[in-house]
Parts: sequence; structure tokens; C-alpha cells
Amino acid sequence: MAMKVKPEEVIRHEETYSVGLNVSQRSTSICVLDGSGAVVIEGQAKTNPFEIGRYLQKRLEGPLKLGMETGSLAAWLYHGLRKMGFDIAVMDAVHAHRALSLKRHKTDRNDAHGLAEMVRLGAEWMKIVHVKEQAAQELRVQLAARARLVKQRVDLENELCGLLKPFGFVVARGNVAPDTFRDRVVDVLAEAQDIGLHLKIVLMPLLDVHRLIAKHIAEADQRLEAVAQAEPVCRRLMSVPGVGPITALSFRAAIDEPTRFKRAADVGVYLGLTPRRFQSGEQDHHGRISKRGDSVTRLHLVQAATVLLVSVKRWSTLKAWGVRLVNRIGFNKAKVAVARKLATVMYRIWRDQSEFRWGKAPMGPAASAAATS
Repeated sequence: MAMKVKPEEVIRHEETYSVGLNVSQRSTSICVLDGSGAVVIEGQAKTNPFEIGRYLQKRLEGPLKLGMETGSLAAWLYHGLRKMGFDIAVMDAVHAHRALSLKRHKTDRNDAHGLAEMVRLGAEWMKIVHVKEQAAQELRVQLAARARLVKQRVDLENELCGLLKPFGFVVARGNVAPDTFRDRVVDVLAEAQDIGLHLKIVLMPLLDVHRLIAKHIAEADQRLEAVAQAEPVCRRLMSVPGVGPITALSFRAAIDEPTRFKRAADVGVYLGLTPRRFQSGEQDHHGRISKRGDSVTRLHLVQAATVLLVSVKRWSTLKAWGVRLVNRIGFNKAKVAVARKLATVMYRIWRDQSEFRWGKAPMGPAASAAATS
């Protein structure tokens, strides 16, 4: 049973107590264990770093080790409690769930107790994750907002094209500027005789929204490009062919701290660009990529790989390797492999504070043409 501690009483201790925090949107369940695993305190506090910290400071006086799961509020609580002087670790929610699911009944109180027990047992039971700094979180918000605007613009373009097709009008898409697409739709509406006036009135507001979204995307691109040019790390990352400001910033925000990776190859695993593997006995299957980690950064890296393979004309050992891969396994698989290679190269450039090395082109026109075709 947990000890009942009055607000005016404080438990003084020299050994490190383990604290589990089961976080929900409104309240956080708290469980404190001593070194032997006995429950010292159980209770609840408002989900706020100051309220959680004050709850513990009023009742305990001595070293504490806090632990909680990853979640949407984890970064806010982590940084807030760190500022108050607490030693806190954030555990992988998927890994923690497997341990917590061993209990017969799932309650907030039991989950807090299970998290505290994992903290007490140490690193063998905890899979600690890196919590990004506030600057990286703010950058991720900007990139996520831009990605949402781009998706809305594409959805509007698809919707407008779909609404016009039943009347026999096909609006050419391709890689065109938003104003060009708008002009094409306006020209179609002006020439359309089979579309009633009321339908034209209905479609014009969609074009106005499309123009407004395109304006906000252009403004976001300008802000992000200025941020990328102001950061030495991003400028070095943009020396890689195919990598622009958006990809560099997305990679910068996703990695945050390069020293937390032991090997450059771990970056591809972290971003979900390595194939799954199932090995048991005589069976050994390699499947599709895991798609774990930051999906936006993974998409940006694949787009950068596509630009490198298709649009970049200057020869490099990276492009030559990618072209050979295209010829052997096909473009779709090759661009994912090149994206994984880009992540490794960008990580090494960041870690070593270097720039991209293009390499020497092979001698002879035939070899050079094969490498750049």
C-alpha cells in the first residue's frame, strides 16, 4: 500500500527514488518507488510541468529519477521538468506498452506503477528516446505547416481537374507554377459552352482559395530558405546535389543532435529507409522499408534522390552509383536506396563539418556518358 503523506509532511531520503508519470491530457498519474520497489507515494497532478514538479517537491526531499512515455506532450513536460532540476527520461511508448501489457488490469494507476518499476530496473528495461530541443520542434512545426499547405493545394488541383473532366475538359497538369495552372482553368471556363454559368460561379471560389494557398506556400518557402541560409549546417547540407533548403531543414530538425548516433548507417534505420527483415531458422526474408521515424523527412529525402537521378546533370560518384542501381533494380527501388545513401552522406557532412565531394569523373566519353545518362 502507498504511504499517505499529508501536504505539510515531507519524506527525506538519500537513495534515489523512481517516479513513473502516466500522462494524459488533463491529469498525470504519479507513482514513486523506493530502491526495493515498495510504493512510497501515489497520486495525481494536473498535466503541467510546474504542477507535477511542485507535487513532488512538496512531498519528497532527495534524489529522484523520473520516467514517462513518448507522446504529444512529452517534449513540453520533459523540458519543463528539466528546467526545474529533475532528472527525467522519456521511454519509447511502443517498447513500454509491451511491458505494461503484462498487467491484468490497465489503469492509469497501474501504468504509472509499471513505468516507475521500469525506471527502477534501469536501462535494461527502458528504451530511452532523444527529446528534440525547442528550436528543432519549432522548425518541425514550420515544415509541417508548409507540407499541409502543399497537400491542400494539390488536393484542390485534383478536385478542379476532376470536376471539369465530366464535361470533356482536361486541364494539363505537369510540374507547372500555381499561376499557370490557374490561368489554364480560367481559360477552360471561359471557353466552356456546356457548363452553366452557376457552375462557373461555384468553381471560381476554389480558384481563389488555390491562389491564396499558393501565396502562403511561397511566403513559407522564403522564410525557410532564409533560415537555411543563416545556418552553417544547412549550407553544408545543401552542397549535396539534389538537396535544397526544405530537405536540409527537414533533415536538420529530424536529427537534431548528430552525436546521438554511433554509426552513420544508423540514420537510415532511424528514418525508416532500411528494409524489414524476418529471420527464423532456415527462413530469412527481406521485405519493404520499415517506414519508421519521421515520414516528412523520409519523403523529402526520396524527392531529393529523384532530383539527383533525373535533373542533376553534373557527374558525381553518388549519381553514378544511383544510375547503376537504376539499371539493375529499377527506378522506384533505386531512388529509395539513393535516399538512404543521401541520409548517410548528409550525416557525415554534418558530423565532420565538411562539404560534399563530387569525385573524379571516369576517363573517356563512353564511361562519362554511361555515368550521367
